[in-house]
Amino acid sequence: MLRTMFTIAWRNAIRHKQFAILNILGLTIGITATVIIALYVMNQYSYDNFHSQGDRIYRVNQPMIWGDWNEPFASTGPNLAIALRSDVPEFEEVTRVHTPGEMAVSYRPDTGNPVSFTESKAFVAEQNFFEIFDFKARNGSLETALELPGNVVVTEETATKYFGTEEAIGKTLLVNQGTDVKAFRVTAVLESIPTNSHIQFDMLLSMTSFDDIKRRQHQWIWTTFVTYGLVADGVNIEQLEQKIQSIPPKWAEQEIQNVFGQSYAEYTKDKAWTLELQPLSEVYVYSPPSGNRIGPSGNILYIQIFSAVGGLILLLCSINFMNLSTAKSANRAKEVGIRKVLGSEKRTLIQQFIFESVLYVAVSTVIALVVTEISLDGFNLVANTELSLYEYATNPNAIGLVAAFIIILGVAAGSYPAFYLSSFSPMKVLKGKLSSGFKGSMLRNTLVVVQFTISVALIIATFFVQKQLNYVSNVNLGFNTENILQVHNMEMLTNEQQQTLQDMLVANSAIEQAGISDLIPPNVWNEDKYKAYGPDTEVVTLNRIRSNEEYIDLLDLNFLAGRNFDKTRGTDQRKVILNEEAVRVLGWEYPIDPDNSPIGQHITFPNSNEALFEVIGVVENFNHNSVRYEIGPLLLIHQENDIMWKHSNNYLSVRLNNQIVASKSSLENSLKSIEESVKEVDATIPFEYSFMDQMFEANFRTEQRMGQILNIFTVMALTIACLGLFGLSAFAAEQRKKELGIRKVLGATAQQIISSFTREFSILIIVSIVIASPLAYFFTKNWLSNFAYSTPIEVWVFVLVGVASIIIAWLTIGVHSFNAARQNPTEVLRDE
Repeated sequence: MLRTMFTIAWRNAIRHKQFAILNILGLTIGITATVIIALYVMNQYSYDNFHSQGDRIYRVNQPMIWGDWNEPFASTGPNLAIALRSDVPEFEEVTRVHTPGEMAVSYRPDTGNPVSFTESKAFVAEQNFFEIFDFKARNGSLETALELPGNVVVTEETATKYFGTEEAIGKTLLVNQGTDVKAFRVTAVLESIPTNSHIQFDMLLSMTSFDDIKRRQHQWIWTTFVTYGLVADGVNIEQLEQKIQSIPPKWAEQEIQNVFGQSYAEYTKDKAWTLELQPLSEVYVYSPPSGNRIGPSGNILYIQIFSAVGGLILLLCSINFMNLSTAKSANRAKEVGIRKVLGSEKRTLIQQFIFESVLYVAVSTVIALVVTEISLDGFNLVANTELSLYEYATNPNAIGLVAAFIIILGVAAGSYPAFYLSSFSPMKVLKGKLSSGFKGSMLRNTLVVVQFTISVALIIATFFVQKQLNYVSNVNLGFNTENILQVHNMEMLTNEQQQTLQDMLVANSAIEQAGISDLIPPNVWNEDKYKAYGPDTEVVTLNRIRSNEEYIDLLDLNFLAGRNFDKTRGTDQRKVILNEEAVRVLGWEYPIDPDNSPIGQHITFPNSNEALFEVIGVVENFNHNSVRYEIGPLLLIHQENDIMWKHSNNYLSVRLNNQIVASKSSLENSLKSIEESVKEVDATIPFEYSFMDQMFEANFRTEQRMGQILNIFTVMALTIACLGLFGLSAFAAEQRKKELGIRKVLGATAQQIISSFTREFSILIIVSIVIASPLAYFFTKNWLSNFAYSTPIEVWVFVLVGVASIIIAWLTIGVHSFNAARQNPTEVLRDE
């Protein structure tokens, strides 16, 4: 029986080659897109699934205490873990990971040259870290690897980077924090960290090595720690989460009073310091807006968008198959009629047509899997992923899933054509009274509308994604980022050495300006609490940059009142400069009035009126962080300020002149010259640099990738819709050839014939545009709400896409409408 059904299916495919090719091509494109999206979604949900205790591991989140308290924050103070160990026995283990920031690390062998690198993924971990997480050791014992001061665990890639082929265990790495140098002994080497881990590190330093952590164990606002808990078996998580809400008011009260001069109740007025237990399986996918400080973050919104796009594309190719099958019904009507006259049952005919549908899907799936394997390298490059189809090739579950997919899609897509074709009356069919094809089919017209509604909505949404990316790339930042090169690792130099290097670089003809700062836009995250000096003033959060006066000149900030720091005035080291937003939140008059500005006013810490900092300048707001966020309040303090806390990093920024940047060879020579100057001051410093404008662009790398991927899938969706329209127009032209021949005999012009042929399709496309426009508007408005600065949603975009869609549809059906207008009516009507 199967052999007979296969023979019939094969003969029909050979007889109607165009029909077969269109169906296979449409299904192949749709299934390829679906498979790639499915691989992407499965990859996103696979993060951290290799930990054997993963179902009992939770990350403890708290509110974003430095901003919007309604947002979750994955960073905590060091005291949280101590409190959980003391008060919550439901946790078998609690561990912390601390991020000390970039550190220069070097290895100095007995013979040969030293090896130095700047490590941005060198974290500090507690000794029980490996009792919770399953990272595999290549060499060494993980049970005691982080137990003693001076211990470090490295990955095999890091071991190779520093030691080459030598045995790493027992080797000593020198770690620089500012001008301090500590020696760490390698106690274990890990296998490569799985790419689907939200914790990505190159080395882990033992927490017992750091005296400042021991000294500040009581702190709650030093939010550079990530806290995890391993919950005991059988614990009710909802009840546990309710229980831990008593921790902050009990344990944070004293520090809040010491630091801010407020009670816990005053500090949290109208806010809730809520602790959240986030399951490990959700940590990557449902990452908070502030991100993940120890690894990559996923985005559930984009996962949902791509899942929806994959489903819609699969729906498009299924609609194509149903439409083309039913439109071709006239060509198989006599076959059905004759088979019924010869005794075939309706059930047998349904089986035949569904078998053919499953066969088409099976062939298309095989081709799609081949195309997917070929395309994955390119997709991985665009999406920055490491998707692979090969790993599923020998997986019985994956093979079973593909088989089920073929059967389900084949049956689903083939059911309507099967029941439709098998319902033909043999008497009507054999008398030629069957009404079929494009005209008069309400369901088929509806499906065409659905196809183009999806395609048009995707085009509009994709257009706005690109428009938004272009908008944020060109938004006015409030300062000049052009040609700014930032040299890293300056914290390894003394202040005198930094100034010497700055003077050397300024003397370089390739450099226009130079300045020193501890943080660089768009990554200025150094918030603390302040208040305006005086009675009953409100405590506010200000971000902060420590810099010299030359750095402010380099940024070319616009002063609205007051002045810059002046190195000839020794008292300026305790003076401060504010941006407009800082003036506003501190409660002073805003907008800035030069005649009544805050110049001469003072700010202070919440718990002290003794440390006063005079305001000497107010600068116009500028984007010191990503343009994804609104401009926040900013405090600029002098490089030599000896009261405010000092960040561990330092950067020397220079502005290169335009002639140097315009030539690749000149730029390379300038970089070499800058490196030589750095080595002249201190040869041990790793020379690393970045460009400020590239850092701003990198903040939207995820959106850029999403835009590129969406472009690809939108083109695929539109191609599927056009393939369907092409096939339908071909069958419509075949069905209506006698009608159009009669029209031509009666005097209709070619233009009238083409207009008559395209009118029905045009109406369907216009209906699709009308439906798609509000759907696309709703999606676009919601997506743009994630940005502080967003492109306007303008009507001309909808009009442009609508007109373009109609033109594309006309071009798609143009071949058949043109041929219909050119046909000789005598050849069409000679049998009548």
